[in-house]
Amino acid sequence: MDRGNAMFDETRNDERVNIVTKCSLDINGTKYDCIVDNISTLGASIEMNGLDQITLHVGDVGTLHVLLISIVQYLCKIVRIDSHGVGLQFVDD
Repeated sequence: MDRGNAMFDETRNDERVNIVTKCSLDINGTKYDCIVDNISTLGASIEMNGLDQITLHVGDVGTLHVLLISIVQYLCKIVRIDSHGVGLQFVDD
């Protein structure tokens, strides 16, 4: 079920880094545990529980907390929700 198609992949102008690491997504005061499967300077693709995905909507803004060498935070907007996961675009403060 595709609930958003903002051409996340088609308009990419930076390089993705394939990585598998724990993360959490905070949207509207709710924390969702998830996994980052790739990240770039402009956004990330995450995998999360399908039941959690039902509560999210394209355009929701929140904070992604990613465990890299240390925990890094990104303000982000949901740009894609489908059976492959959730696409996030990083936004400025």
